[in-house]
Amino acid sequence: MRFSEILRCFLIYFNWKTIYFNLYYLPFREALRLPVFLSRNTKLKRVKGSIQIFGIRRPGMIRIGTEEIGIYDMKHNRPVWENSGRVIFEGYAVIKYGAKIIVGDNATLILGNNFRISSGSVIVCYKSIEFGADCRIAWDTQIIDTDFHKVFDSDSNHLNPDKKIKFGNNCWIGNHCLVQKGTQLGDMVVLSANSMINKVIPESHVILAGSPAKIIRTSIAWGA
Repeated sequence: MRFSEILRCFLIYFNWKTIYFNLYYLPFREALRLPVFLSRNTKLKRVKGSIQIFGIRRPGMIRIGTEEIGIYDMKHNRPVWENSGRVIFEGYAVIKYGAKIIVGDNATLILGNNFRISSGSVIVCYKSIEFGADCRIAWDTQIIDTDFHKVFDSDSNHLNPDKKIKFGNNCWIGNHCLVQKGTQLGDMVVLSANSMINKVIPESHVILAGSPAKIIRTSIAWGA
């Protein structure tokens, strides 16, 4: 991020939520650098658990609710932060206006460097969700590693335990997708809009589509 952009963001997002968030989660000297910027309308539903930030701490290297897209009204769509687990930022990250991050007790969410999630999308992490570097999530997509409600058989065996989700590097998740527990993807994967996935697809450089999603094209590459 250029100095002029850092200065502009600092002037816009220097508010009590930005200050509180950094002071709560980071050691005092690191918090003074304000590596996390929050918009004034960010809903801090639960500020617990912990965060870790890897790499050189730069002002605004992580931004929550500071960018919008044209189809969303900033007045009526708020970003939400709800964390009682552990969130690891492996570098720069942008959580756009209206996106929601929910991390439960004892859960771990890992966001690789240059992570971006768009407006209206939701990450619900009750066990483990991990993104590699340079991953993008389009708008109105849900990524959930739990069914919330437990189901048992007649012998009291738990039938639907939470399962981890893992993305490789350079994954692009299209709009209106549903990524369910147990999903694991390789590198350079595109999940087409309106797709659903809940299984392991280790192949890299592929396009997935459908419900459930399957490989429809191989040997692809995409750029942000």
